[in-house]
Amino acid sequence: MKSILLKIGTESLPKDEILYLMPEFSAPANYKDAEKIQTWKAKKQEEWLLDAPMSALSGKILAFAYKPDGDDCKVESDENESELLKKFWELYRANGDCQFVGYDARNFDIPFLVRRSWKNKVVVPNILNGKFLNWKFVDLAQVWNCGSVERVSLGTLAKFFGIENTIPEKSTFSALWKANPDSAKKFLCDSLELTQAIGEAMGVLEGELF
Repeated sequence: MKSILLKIGTESLPKDEILYLMPEFSAPANYKDAEKIQTWKAKKQEEWLLDAPMSALSGKILAFAYKPDGDDCKVESDENESELLKKFWELYRANGDCQFVGYDARNFDIPFLVRRSWKNKVVVPNILNGKFLNWKFVDLAQVWNCGSVERVSLGTLAKFFGIENTIPEKSTFSALWKANPDSAKKFLCDSLELTQAIGEAMGVLEGELF
């Protein structure tokens, strides 16, 4: 079956738009000093804001990259999130004979696209089989897990399979996008190249092994 590799890039929504979603953090019971309690809470609040791009509640889509079989990586971006989401679902509808493959895609990329589409009132195709995503979405992280709950990063699997990897492990996509959009687009495409190599190593994707 033909495949289209997929990866999204996200950023946090403006701070004043999401603060109402921040949970009320409670310091551990053994913390008695008021200053230490406040420092602990401030750290948790900072961590929550740093993680905001990873949730559709507090983040938005900046761009998505896709790579069809035998073709070059393409990146779609739009300042209007609704229009960008429409572009993705147009891509999905136009490729009914393809499976969409990503790393952590069923846990992050696709749910994020669906949830932001609901928020923006963008029509989502019927992609659910009950409460689960249909067969058209393949997640290499889940394939690797073999039914377990092991969490392994793309970079770690690259090391395991002996695949060259130049992608920084701790890259922040939104910061990279703001500093240099072209570098951010390259980051997405490099990630797809690595995903493809790992998919081939696992026998999920066809192609010459690295």
